[in-house]
Amino acid sequence: AVVSTQSTGGLVRFTPLKPHPAMDFKALVCLLVFYVAQSNGAALPTGQELDYHFNQLGVNFGIKLDDKAVPLKGGKIYAEFPVHTIFRLIEGEPTLFKKMFIPFKEELYMFYNPGMLERLRDVLTVKAVITYKGEHYKSGIFDTKIEYTFVHPDYTEETGTIHAEGKTGTAVALDIVSKNAEVLPKFVLHPFHIEASFKPNTEFKVVYTASHTTFDMTLFKEGQAFKLHTIHKHLEHEQTYDVEINVAGKKIIFAHKEDGTEMTHLEFLIQGNIMNLKMVQMKGKLQATRWFEAGPVESTFMVKGNDYEFNVVFNNKEIMKSKMNVQDHMLKAKMNFDFLAEYKGTVYMDYDRAAHLFEIKFPKEWFADKKTFGITFNMKPITVDHPFFGGVYIATVLREDVPFFRFDLDYNFIMDAAKYELVFNHVHVETLNAELVDTFFYMLPITKYNFCHKYLINGCFGKGEFQGKIFFDRVNKNNFFNKFTITGKVIKMEAEVFEVVIDTVPTPYHFSVFYPRVFQRMFNKPMERITLDVHHVIAGEDRALTLTTNYEEMVAKFERNSHHMSAQITKHGVTFVDFTQEYKLVANANKFFLTMKPTLHFHDDSYIHKELCHFSSYTCFTELVGDVHVGVVAKSKNKVDMKITVHKDTEEIYHLEATNKQAPYKFVFKSPYVVPFFKYMRGQTWFTWMMPVVKSPFDVAVEFHPVEKKLMLNTNIDTHENMIQVVPLGGDKFNVEFNHEVVAEFVTADKKVEFLRTLKDGTTLKTIVTWTGEDLFENTATATVMYKDAPQVATIGWNVRDLAHGSVLVDLVGKKVPMFGDFEFHRNIKWNVINAHEFEMAWDGKTATNMMKALATPILTDSKIIFNNMDVQVKIQKKFNSKTFTMMFNAKPFKFALLPFFEI
Repeated sequence: AVVSTQSTGGLVRFTPLKPHPAMDFKALVCLLVFYVAQSNGAALPTGQELDYHFNQLGVNFGIKLDDKAVPLKGGKIYAEFPVHTIFRLIEGEPTLFKKMFIPFKEELYMFYNPGMLERLRDVLTVKAVITYKGEHYKSGIFDTKIEYTFVHPDYTEETGTIHAEGKTGTAVALDIVSKNAEVLPKFVLHPFHIEASFKPNTEFKVVYTASHTTFDMTLFKEGQAFKLHTIHKHLEHEQTYDVEINVAGKKIIFAHKEDGTEMTHLEFLIQGNIMNLKMVQMKGKLQATRWFEAGPVESTFMVKGNDYEFNVVFNNKEIMKSKMNVQDHMLKAKMNFDFLAEYKGTVYMDYDRAAHLFEIKFPKEWFADKKTFGITFNMKPITVDHPFFGGVYIATVLREDVPFFRFDLDYNFIMDAAKYELVFNHVHVETLNAELVDTFFYMLPITKYNFCHKYLINGCFGKGEFQGKIFFDRVNKNNFFNKFTITGKVIKMEAEVFEVVIDTVPTPYHFSVFYPRVFQRMFNKPMERITLDVHHVIAGEDRALTLTTNYEEMVAKFERNSHHMSAQITKHGVTFVDFTQEYKLVANANKFFLTMKPTLHFHDDSYIHKELCHFSSYTCFTELVGDVHVGVVAKSKNKVDMKITVHKDTEEIYHLEATNKQAPYKFVFKSPYVVPFFKYMRGQTWFTWMMPVVKSPFDVAVEFHPVEKKLMLNTNIDTHENMIQVVPLGGDKFNVEFNHEVVAEFVTADKKVEFLRTLKDGTTLKTIVTWTGEDLFENTATATVMYKDAPQVATIGWNVRDLAHGSVLVDLVGKKVPMFGDFEFHRNIKWNVINAHEFEMAWDGKTATNMMKALATPILTDSKIIFNNMDVQVKIQKKFNSKTFTMMFNAKPFKFALLPFFEI
């Protein structure tokens, strides 16, 4: 056996090839259609200037129409397409061998001509601006111009125009013009011109012109005769092809000339007609090819009663002789390949339909061990008119007429209104001569041992059998799909080695795999069969799913109803993972309450628990308990009470509280993980890496008394405690106290307060606070802190006059701040309570700092929560480092996803 390999990248073909102009023309037309449908623009305007705009996954596409009511009238298409990325997704990473030759690829262009698709594969980006006018395209009049740019790996740009024009409805022209000073071999498009014209019912002409190449094809019609005349000129050579079909004379002529010398001339003479063909005779001469020498050829196809004879003689040698009897369903044929330089010999083929027997025998010259190879098929279908609907089929493989391998197939296919059913009664495979099997594998590029262990179940065998069934119920359905059953069993040397069962007909569904050889190696213990039973129960809005497997007696239970959600995984009756969430929602015209109590518990031996503890002590826990309480006590009075806490093994790690239910109003945020997280994100030195990371407080508490007009801010950040108080003096006068020390006095009408403070290191801290109005419920306050001549600006704007429709804007910009460096933090929060059963909340923003090495780009946030008649939709999206991460939760239909990692 001869095995040939060919590099997919085309880097190991050293024979110069000449691309056929017809193929170039087809490739160009395909490329144009592809660009008009998919490709990308060079200079894309803003979305507001376009009628249609798409910008996702690296593809930027926009359309500006002259008339939206008639899109084909005219317009512009702008697009940008990451070609290299798409090819990598389709083909995968290039091989090491190909990577080694990439730097020398341009030098290798002198040895071969790469195809257009291969040149396009190396392009990074394609940009295009397509201008078209097609109002009268049905009449064949149109005008399309494409200004293209190909960005190559070395960031050189290939630019040019493609112009397609339909003229007067009887002619079409296509031009490609390069704008580069020099057209390099790596360029995707090389300049050429195509013009096609026709005269109705008389002539069709196509002329293709490129550098060094001309292709001229003309199709004539004269009465009942058709002539095709083609001239191909390349450099100093000219080739001519002529085809003439004379319908009245029942004659076909084909001729080929090279530089005026006739190379091939064939004449076909036909007797009879298509419905009553008597003879087809071919005479002439064939030119030399890589497989055979030039010489005369004669072929005859003749009908003699019920016999059909087909003979071919080439260079005075009988190449093929066949005879088929239609009435007796017999076919006998032989094909002589002695005219070939390498694969000589004679192939024999016999078919007897009455005996359901087909035989084919290949010559010994084709095989390295000089032994003939033959295959015999014996077919006994259940129904002769439907041979593929079941029966017994036997295939025998022979060497030197000695059988050495046998394959038996006995199956039945049933199709009716109730079901589809495919039954394999048995598939029997048997080695008849082990020595001949071994010698046959000696000629293959793979050893028998590797073939058996890579592609066969349970390795090599002398005798094997497969039994199985596929059943599909066309009437009865489960909750989501039709009921079906798949079973299969493999028996080798009278012992069962493999079995698979997939049965969704009963309840619970049953899945089973018997494969001792693989399971014992996979689990490193005696294990022959794995089973899985799936019990799915739906009762109204309640859902329950139970997965039970025999592997360590693992059971997974998932339940969901109107107020409860749970997931539990047990092993040998011991709970390893237990998640529960109780939630309750009360919404009416006067009040709104939402409570959630999620609990996640891990067993000490749980795999997830061990991995979390291995990752960090901060993520190591046995029990995680959350408590969420959000309520609007009295909507008419704008009274809000919210408290969210998270406990990790009895230790509180997150506390958020906000309330104006009663005086004083409070806002509290506490978490010991904030400071360590920022220290970790900003990077570590070798010393800090050696030292343990300990939790540090991050506490912020704000109290405001609306009657007494008192404001107090307490902070404890990384063990640094501070307190700021605004104390009323009477009227509109107030004192600002920092750690019980008066640092400023202001009047609210001034809308400004300024104070100075000297820090422990002697640095003077200057703070200026301004606000835009005197309304407590709608205002904007800006605090500017000068720290070491660097301004730190914080702006907070709010409108909570109507709690049903409010907004909060937060902007923080800092320079050279300890631990944070240069940073920005922006948040725009809006909410809209439409009625007692419908509300939505959305927030977006940007976060950036130069102190976190892991963040090469800012973090962009875009989130939304929608509640509509007990239907909850949550989407929180983060974009940074050119990647998008999305957390999604939908109640109806249920969906939970953390993209791009998983989706349920």
